[in-house]
Amino acid sequence: MNRKEFLKTSAVASLAFGLPKFSGAAVKGNDKIKVAIVGCGARGTNALFNMYCADQNIELVAIGDAFACSVERCKKITEERIEKKFKGKFKDYWKVGDNVFIGLDSIDKVVKTDADVVILATPPVFRPAQIKICLDNNKNVFAEKPIAIDAVQLRQVYEQLIPLANAKKLSVVCGTQMRYQEAIKEAVQRVHDGDIGRVISAQFLRYEPMYLLGSSLKDKVPAHLKPEDAEFQLKNWLAFIWSSGGQYVEQYIHNLDMALWALEPAGLPDVVVGSGGRQLDLPFPAMGNRYSNYHADFEYANGIHLSTACRQEPKATPYAPFKIYGTEGTVELSFGKQIITGKKARVIPTPKRQALECEHEFLLNSIRNGKPVNTMKACADSCYIAVAGREACYSGKRFKCEFILKRSKQSLMPEKFELGMKLPIAPVPCPSTYKLV
Repeated sequence: MNRKEFLKTSAVASLAFGLPKFSGAAVKGNDKIKVAIVGCGARGTNALFNMYCADQNIELVAIGDAFACSVERCKKITEERIEKKFKGKFKDYWKVGDNVFIGLDSIDKVVKTDADVVILATPPVFRPAQIKICLDNNKNVFAEKPIAIDAVQLRQVYEQLIPLANAKKLSVVCGTQMRYQEAIKEAVQRVHDGDIGRVISAQFLRYEPMYLLGSSLKDKVPAHLKPEDAEFQLKNWLAFIWSSGGQYVEQYIHNLDMALWALEPAGLPDVVVGSGGRQLDLPFPAMGNRYSNYHADFEYANGIHLSTACRQEPKATPYAPFKIYGTEGTVELSFGKQIITGKKARVIPTPKRQALECEHEFLLNSIRNGKPVNTMKACADSCYIAVAGREACYSGKRFKCEFILKRSKQSLMPEKFELGMKLPIAPVPCPSTYKLV
């Protein structure tokens, strides 16, 4: 498949295919929702289990992946997890039958089944094109984050996919799950309500003690594959910029999304500058070409500074404070409890419900109730600022964030991508030679 095939478009107004089964008044609260999944690596397998935990009145009717081993492993792990959690009380959750599709084009076959909603958990470079395929075929979507990793994809999401989902009255929920964590929601609302006074600055760090490659759990890349092989890069997709967008876009988007949400009244950042690098003992190209650490500072039009940083470096100290500083106090967000200091100090305890389940509950409820939801705008905003941050780190340049949307022509999707081909590997970005395009 080539880039043109991935970016092929159609008019939003072309709704001749009709509405999906679960739309408007057609839905019944007790209907069993039929689910499909494309992308069965660790994240996809986890997302499927999270959806089962959120709602047991669903069944998997189709599954697709580039590799058969991923499908087999997904089924095995899911069966083990379902048995452990539900002790045999959850039946008929796997009704796939012959709807097992292998290959880069598996999504084209998955969307021809009777699935009501599709989980998309392939490497993010494929996300916008696959969202469009789902919407064109009247499927609701759970789209893992990020939903865009370059300027061309961002414009596709803003200009085409968001309006298309709205026009077709289809639900699209993106995997920025911290927006569904009740304690974080309360803490963010308190920031918006002025509980810490006027916001001055924020610092969001995410330091991890391991460098992620993308190789599936307990699945080693075959020894005969070399880094230039397309299959090698696809199996190690987290390590390559073209397939993942790099850690700052692929993983750190969770933290950046929380920051932008908390600072939402100030709009989006205006200017960015950044730096980063790569640990010297990470072999190139065997361990990809992305940075292992990033730091980007964003300045808002009203003077607020958002300092962001992330790293994935072996044996480094894990550390992840998310702090917002106001004139009358601070808020420290986390994946657990939330701590507010100052005149209105309080500790908001960790909720019992997992955000990873709540996001699926939100999606499935929207389908059952016939009230479509579309979270692509908020996720796209976070992807947009993440791309700006990454490009500032790689280029060493200070620039207005709007450059990404208004002028950049960057497209990371290869002109051609097929399993079995050789795919050239770009060098690790160097600020003295890296060009903003």
